Amino acid sequence: MKILKIIAAILLLATSLFALSKEQIKPEIEAKTTKVIEILKNTNLDNNAKTKEIFALLDPLFDYKQMAKISLGKRYNSLSADEQAKFDAAFEQKLKSSYIDKLLGYKDQQIHITGESEPQKNRYWLTSELLNDGKNYEFVYKFYDAKERGWLIYDLDIVGVSIIQTYRSQFGDVLNNADFNTLLQKLNEAVLPDQNKTNP
Repeated sequence: MKILKIIAAILLLATSLFALSKEQIKPEIEAKTTKVIEILKNTNLDNNAKTKEIFALLDPLFDYKQMAKISLGKRYNSLSADEQAKFDAAFEQKLKSSYIDKLLGYKDQQIHITGESEPQKNRYWLTSELLNDGKNYEFVYKFYDAKERGWLIYDLDIVGVSIIQTYRSQFGDVLNNADFNTLLQKLNEAVLPDQNKTNP
């Protein structure tokens, strides 16, 4: 029992060392945004390499499981543990595929953090804007307090539209006309760049 407590303490310490505090959110997002832009501009990297480096930076900021759960709503709790695990993985893949597709189209747009707010005690929203061809597009990183795991992103708003609520509506439409396996199949059709490679 003693060794289990020691291991648990070490794991908790390791988690706390890397957990993001609320005060760290803004500087962390600023730093990682700068780094992501550097990766996108690096002509020595192909899209596969850019994808891997970008998600190595961004993955610690996102709670993909929480996002998957919200996107499916009450239906999520009716799934078996195995089905939940499969859906979590497929949802993360779908989200990343959509996200990276847009990022790889980067053409020297400017990104600025413009504000921050706390709509609830355990919520923190960081507002940014993307300047493209003289037009501004607002987007919001929505963080929640994941306790010992720190503050993590649970949703993104792009020009006033919630990504998670959009998925929730789409998934609801599919499940109203088909079963869970059909939804899972549709999600698994999303493929990241490094999985599109075919052998010669």
